[in-house]
Amino acid sequence: EVAAGPTPPAFAWAYNPDLEPYPYDPDKARALISDAGADGAELTFYVTEGGSGMLDPIAMVTAIQADLEAVGFDVKIETYEWNTFLGEVNPGLEGKADMAEMAWMTNDPDTLPFLALRTAAWPDQGGFNSGYYSNPKVDELLEAARVATDQDERAQLYQEMQTIVQEDAPWVFVANWKQNAVTSDRVENFALQPSFFLLLDDVVKN
Repeated sequence: EVAAGPTPPAFAWAYNPDLEPYPYDPDKARALISDAGADGAELTFYVTEGGSGMLDPIAMVTAIQADLEAVGFDVKIETYEWNTFLGEVNPGLEGKADMAEMAWMTNDPDTLPFLALRTAAWPDQGGFNSGYYSNPKVDELLEAARVATDQDERAQLYQEMQTIVQEDAPWVFVANWKQNAVTSDRVENFALQPSFFLLLDDVVKN
């Protein structure tokens, strides 16, 4: 399904249901690019062959390239093996590429934004904020959510963070992967996890 922000709906308790995916509006994109004097700008786009739950990365990045070129950009794709890709992206994209495709799997709504959206997570500080995004309010919300012990309070903080991040648009949110599993009717207590971990402690086969 099309993603609307940095937190997937699999984390139902922390997800902001009021967010809508960015609208598809090529005409507005062309106008904004023209206003910025960026017609024909050359962009370098890093992509990996696969890894970390990537959803057909080559096909996806090729489709994104076509959409970007349709509104006036000249997009060059550079493809890397997974470990080489991480070696290029994790230290930061500055001076190397304009954008990179990435996917994540996580077991808590805190993990990804805390590691990749805070100012303190810039690459030179040991984080994974490869695009150097910085918003003091987002920093404040993420720090508060990390130490909050009440889940309702955490949910409110994460939902506010999602609203701000979607408005700032440091990332283009593409898709959330829907997992599927089939079990026998003799199996009880099996549930899929946002992290893709198989937690079988409470699973029973009758």
